[in-house]
Amino acid sequence: MRKIAYVIGTYPSLTKTFIDREVLEARRLGLPLELIAIRRPATDEFSPEVRALIAETRYLLPAPLGALCRAHARFALRRPRAYFGTLRYLLTRRHPTLRARAKTVLHFGKGVLAAAWRDEAGIAHVHAHFADRAAVVAIVVSELLGKPYIVTAHAADIYRSPVFLRDKLARATFATTCTAFNKSHLERSTGRPVELVYHGLDFASLDAPHERSASRERPPLLLAVGQLRAKKGFSYLLRACARLREQGVAFRCEIVGDGPERERLAELVAQLEIEDCVTLAGALPNARVLERYPDATLFVLPSVVAPDGDRDGIPNVILEAMAFGVPVVATDVSGIPEAVRDGETGRLVRSASAEALAEAIGGLLADPAEAARLGRNAADVVRREFDIRRNVGRLIELLTVPEAQRCG
Repeated sequence: MRKIAYVIGTYPSLTKTFIDREVLEARRLGLPLELIAIRRPATDEFSPEVRALIAETRYLLPAPLGALCRAHARFALRRPRAYFGTLRYLLTRRHPTLRARAKTVLHFGKGVLAAAWRDEAGIAHVHAHFADRAAVVAIVVSELLGKPYIVTAHAADIYRSPVFLRDKLARATFATTCTAFNKSHLERSTGRPVELVYHGLDFASLDAPHERSASRERPPLLLAVGQLRAKKGFSYLLRACARLREQGVAFRCEIVGDGPERERLAELVAQLEIEDCVTLAGALPNARVLERYPDATLFVLPSVVAPDGDRDGIPNVILEAMAFGVPVVATDVSGIPEAVRDGETGRLVRSASAEALAEAIGGLLADPAEAARLGRNAADVVRREFDIRRNVGRLIELLTVPEAQRCG
């Protein structure tokens, strides 16, 4: 196959390890990728494999002024119809605010530079990971080079102030998303067929046995991993911990992650007087997160729909915990029930309820045999349905099979 330009916003990211796995597996399967990212990561705490990807990624910011000016002059003079037509198209899309429209113009500028880079390299497709700023850049590259454009939509780009989402999907040769919940929502709201391609795990690189060790430390460890944002619902987990403490349940709770809600959550820990059993561990690279699962008695993720509409898809940390056979307690938000099936592969509770969380956690801590059964089932399901090789194979199939032969 000819090269595919992968356009991503900030890359890599501690919270988007699914992109790393997809890129590495696609290359293993023979799909040549050229990585373009808008911004560099704020940290360098990545595995050697991912650091190698950073070294070959072309970054649009900070933009080299000379190269940027030459790229715009080149396309404006040589391909004026595509250049000015694309700019006009983007400016005439519906935007929620003037600020959003201004950002689209800035992303058009970056897209022209990306097109100049890829025109020299030669590509067959342009793939936007996320239907946000990356999609604008990808559309510009696609239009200036006359190459097919595809887009993958995830979570915030769908539900939190989406910007001309219908147009971004309509312009694509095909669109994909990572949950059946997203697929249904996008097809209803845009009228555009969308392909379901789940994220996946590389089980060959995971030390994830089906059977859990019985010699874990005590008291039991409740592990949670995620950005400290409203949609993760960690305040409900803290309140559930306070309830369990009042009931005399022995446990430790560790929340791995960082974000804008850290200070508020730290204040809540102090207010609830649970400092001795709850730890806000901060952000960790994925390799160190993987080291935490074998010690966990339960994995808990109390996701909610945030006030701005943002929500999870199927958080990859849930799949990782399931792969290690860790029993999962989660909420019935978005695509989570597609992996965590209540009473089969974990426990699902209603969102935004500390009481429901505490009841589910306490029930599994009191019934280790039931928790072990759920963990074994979870490990089986995640291997069967969320294998990176199968799911990237589906993406390659979409890229190579004629549209009339695709099945949704």
